[in-house]
Formats: sequence, C-alpha cells, structure tokens
Amino acid sequence: MPRALTVDGIVIEEGRILLIRRGSPPFRGYYALPGGHIEKNEDVIQALVREVREETGLVVEPGMPVGIYDDPKRDKRGNVTIAFLCSIKDGEPSAGSDSCGVRFFPLDRLPSRMAFDHREMIRDAAGLLGTKKAPKKVLAGGAFNLVHPGHIHFLERARELGDELVVVVASDKTVLKAGKQLLFPAGIRARMVGSIGFVSKAVIGDERDMLKVVRAERPDVIAMGYDQDVRGMKAQLNSAGITCKVVRVGKLKGYSTKRITGG
Repeated sequence: MPRALTVDGIVIEEGRILLIRRGSPPFRGYYALPGGHIEKNEDVIQALVREVREETGLVVEPGMPVGIYDDPKRDKRGNVTIAFLCSIKDGEPSAGSDSCGVRFFPLDRLPSRMAFDHREMIRDAAGLLGTKKAPKKVLAGGAFNLVHPGHIHFLERARELGDELVVVVASDKTVLKAGKQLLFPAGIRARMVGSIGFVSKAVIGDERDMLKVVRAERPDVIAMGYDQDVRGMKAQLNSAGITCKVVRVGKLKGYSTKRITGG
C-alpha cells in the first residue's frame, strides 16, 4: 500500500511552541504539532494552512521547510510528513477538528506525552531558528553501590546519547528488595554519582513508583545497562502513556559490583 503524504506546522514564538492535544487515534490524548493529510485538490501549502486553521483556529503564514520525516516506524499508518515553520497571521488559539486542546509550551518544558516523532521535529526547527532549544535529556539508573569502571563506562555511553545526563540512584529499600548488598545509603551513593563531572544531577528513585522520576524529568532517552530489563521498561512506559526512547548500553567486560565485592 502506498504511503500517504502529510504536512505539519511548527509555530514557535518567544521560546514557546504551539501544540494540539490529539482527540483521535493514533496517540489520542497525546500532544502533537498541528497538521494532517493533503486533500485531492490541494498543494502542500494550501493543506498546511487549512489543517492548522482547523485544529488551532489560527491563520498562519508558512515559512521555510524544516525537513521530511519518513522513518517507516514513525507512524503505524505509514505516513510521510513535511514539516514547515509557520508564523501567525490572525486568530486566537482554539481547539477544533481532530484536536481536543491547543496551547503553547516552553521549548524547555515539552510534555512527556508527545505523538509520533514531533519532539525531533521541534528540536530541528529550534536549531534552524537559532532558538535556545531544550537539551536532549538522558536518564540512566542503577544501585551504584560501589562506583567502578563498569559504571563509568555505562554512564559515559549514556551521556553520549544526549546533551545532559540525569542519574537515578536506587533507594535503599529498592536495593535490598532486589537482594543486593547495601554498602552505602542512598544519599551517599547519590552524592558519589553526582560528583562525576559529566553527570548533570543525581536523584534518588521512588521505591513505590519507578516512573515518578521519569514523569518529573521528561527524558528523551532512557539508557539501560546490560543487566536491566529493557522490554519491561518499554512496557511500563507504554502503559503509562510516556513517549521515550529506550537504549541498551553494552557492558565493559570484567567489572561488576558483585565481582569486586564478592557479594
């Protein structure tokens, strides 16, 4: 079946991005850029102006194209989209058509529930404008009972996936529940990890809700170690409606806390 062509409008004003909340599947309830399909008798620009007006109530002036997004995995329907920068000519934001809400978000505080690959489009657009864009945030976690070369390798590879690295240090209860040896309390472990130069900050995880930190930090990527459950994490994120890439980081052979401590 041929892939359909769609258009998306990117409206950035004073460090804020215009997003709609989708009212229909796929990604119902998620935030997205306004846009949609090109009708039979429309050109790309006509379709863009119409779709933005229908979904946001705004009349826009299309500007330069940001890019063509054609990854087959970006949309289960197979759609290819062209994203354009747009400026507002007239109107006030109001939900309509397929949207159930419309609002501006600061570029550095995008919602966690973003549809398709629109977070990537926004980052690309901000780069074209020279706007200070939200850094690509990576989240990594572990017990970090004893910081050793294996941990440094893991965290370095995680940091390479983005612009800033937030590390979640497991609480004491989480460590003990997992049957691991507790060498230092969580506060000290967090201080040790946070003192590593390329770590932006270290936070202590919540033993009752492991996604609490994810919702608070809104990472673009979650880096996971060789022995961590990638499939389980993806399932939890999907169940919670959180859009985030999960990446496995390989092991540095010969190093593990258990091997070093003998416990």
